[in-house]
Order: sequence, then structure tokens, then C-alpha cells
Amino acid sequence: MENYYTTLGVDRNATIEDIKKAYRRLAHKYHPDKAGGDEEKFKEVNTAYQILSDQEKRAQYDQFGQTFDNAGGAGPFGGGFNVNMDDFADLGSIFDQFFGGSTRRRSNVEARGRDVQIDLTIDFAESAAGTTREMTHRLYLTCDRCHGNKAEPGTPIKKCTKCNGQGFTSKSRSTMLGVFAQNISCPICGGEGSTPSTPCTKCHGAGRELRERTLSVTVPAGIANGQTIRLSGKGEAPSVAGSPGDLFVTVHVRPHRTLQRDGDNIICSMDISFVDAALGATVAVDTLSGRRDVAIPAGTQPGGVIALTGLGFPSLHSGRRGDQRIQVNVVIPKKLSRNQKKLLQQYRETKSRHGIFS
Repeated sequence: MENYYTTLGVDRNATIEDIKKAYRRLAHKYHPDKAGGDEEKFKEVNTAYQILSDQEKRAQYDQFGQTFDNAGGAGPFGGGFNVNMDDFADLGSIFDQFFGGSTRRRSNVEARGRDVQIDLTIDFAESAAGTTREMTHRLYLTCDRCHGNKAEPGTPIKKCTKCNGQGFTSKSRSTMLGVFAQNISCPICGGEGSTPSTPCTKCHGAGRELRERTLSVTVPAGIANGQTIRLSGKGEAPSVAGSPGDLFVTVHVRPHRTLQRDGDNIICSMDISFVDAALGATVAVDTLSGRRDVAIPAGTQPGGVIALTGLGFPSLHSGRRGDQRIQVNVVIPKKLSRNQKKLLQQYRETKSRHGIFS
């Protein structure tokens, strides 16, 4: 047996404000017109709200549960239902469709095509500099013969005889709350209110067709691995009159051999000998623009960091570039020649009080 408190996700001591808040959230979530919506869940949520938002009905439900539903007629919860629309003004078309009755207008929310997601893989350097790629993929696009009106060019479009041009039909439903009319999209015209007298010979009256499309995608400088580029209106065409969805391009960046990204900075490591650390040296390192000579200051300590200002990634928002940070690893040799040992011994004797790297 359904538990109305569980349906709304509230406990038995919930206030009316708690119930309204839960209902508003679940009505948005399960509305059938939304992606991932569930009409049956939406109806269950609505029924639970009708009972728990009414003080008298809630008290009777708490005492008798749902046994009253078998008592004939509408039971103690009869007399229809009452929704205070001012409490849920932000739900818009949800109530227009489900609680509108035969006197309400059908929802004026424009149909929208499906969003499309594709993947694009670029190199590490391209993510820093930006690039442009031509991409080809298959999706539903507006028919280029009938231009989406579903009719063979030169033939008339007539008013739908099923819904008389309204785009919807009304269906009465008897529930524990009484009888109410539900407006549903016309199964013949799909909610458009009209049908072609002669369907388009290319798309067979669908108004759209599955085909390949090639378009240019501009990848901005500074984009990071996993970020998404949104191209508005470049998704699929809707099955009825409306606007196309959006195209989302998820960017994948190939890792670099030696460089890593940390925010807008680039980090890398460099191995040098303890002699170069002590005396200083010039060493070639990888950067976004290729190999570059970097000066190692004399006396560089193990784990020290050398910053190359402005050689990192540009910020997507400000354009300001980060830095490249080079961590220095001082490599101590495990084996020494006899001559090397002799030289180090001599150095230790002259600097015995201060240590090797003083």
C-alpha cells in the first residue's frame, strides 16, 4: 500500500511548508515534459500532495490510511481537488497540462529537439593555444525538402481533424480526488494542430531526417581536459514544430610526455647533478612552444623550484597566462670513479666544518 509521506519524502510530523517544498521539487523532477520525467510518479506525487496538504484529509488519512478508497464514490476525500496555484506559480506548464481541465489552454512551451553530446580529442599544446576542428556526426536534422513542415512542397497543410486544430485532446479521469480532465498531446498531429495533406516524399512526413553533418568547432585557448563547449541550436531538430537542441562537445586533452597542468600553471621536473646544482648550469627543458634553455642558479637546493613567468596556460576568463614551474631534482651518483672520489675527499677536507653544499 502506498505511503503518501514516503512518496513525498517527508515524515509524519512535516509542516505544510515542508510538504509544499517537497511537492514542488518532485513535481519539477517527474514532470513528463522534462527529460527523465515519469508521468506515473508525477501522478503519485500529486495524489500524495492533495491528501497531505489538506488538514482534514490528512487527519483522516493518518487515522484510516487508504481503506476509504474502496468505500464507493470519492469517499471522505471526495468533492474534487483544490490546488492553490499561487503557491506554485513557478511550476508553469506543469499544472496547465495536468490540472487545467477542458477550459484551460494547452501549454505554450515550445517543443525542443534533443541535445547531442560528442567527444573531441586534442593535443596538450592545442589546449593552450586553441584550435579549430572539423567534426562529422550523424543526427536528426530538419528535412531540407519540406523545411520541417512535413508536407510535400506545393501541397496544402490542413487542420487536424482529431483535435480540431487545438493540438491536444481532453481525457477525463476518475480518481479518489474526484473527476478531472487531463489535456494530452494529440496523437495524430503531435500537438501541432495541423497535418500535411500530402506527406513529404523525402522525410515521409516526419519533418526531419537522419543524416551526417560536418561543422567547425572552435576550441578556445586555455580549455582543460573534460571541459565542454556548448553550441546553442546545433543539436537535433524536434519531431514537431519548435527549436533544435544544443550540441555539447566534450574536450579530451592528450597528456604530454613531460608537462602537466595545474590550474593555469604548468609543472614539470628536471634532474641535474649535484655539481650543476652547486656551480650552476644551463639545461634545456620542454615548454608549450618547444625546448628552451633554462639557467640553473649556482647553489640550487634539492626540491627547489624555478619559475618561467607567463609560460603557462591562458585563463579562459581573463586571458592572463600562468607560469611554468620546474622542480629541480638533484641526483646523487651511486658510483664514483677513483678520481671523482679523490676530488670530493679534497673538497670535504677544505670544507669540513660547513658541509658539502655550503
